[in-house]
Amino acid sequence: MTATLLLNAFVIQINNMNHYHTSDGERVAKSTIDSRVRDAKSNALSEQFWEFGYNFCTDCLSSAGRLDCSHTISVDEAQKTRRTELAWDVDNIKVRCRDCHLKHDSKSRINEIKK
Repeated sequence: MTATLLLNAFVIQINNMNHYHTSDGERVAKSTIDSRVRDAKSNALSEQFWEFGYNFCTDCLSSAGRLDCSHTISVDEAQKTRRTELAWDVDNIKVRCRDCHLKHDSKSRINEIKK
């Protein structure tokens, strides 16, 4: 009986590892989150292109080089704080050049450490 209970607890733990919650309690699979994030990044780039006719870094305004889609509140933080919907919220995604993206991520990590 004890082995069965331990196995059931392990299966529940494994199932929960690949799921996260939104602020309204919805349970979302990691694969669904990843798919929604891809769509949101595509939408962010499309919205910027349709509004301005080209894509550019929203921090330094450069259109040269590689552009990334950067989360203001990281996917990791959104998942840990049960606000997973921020991961696919287009308003939480900024188009940034690689340099500005790295600067943003560095500042975010420093702020995490200070908490």
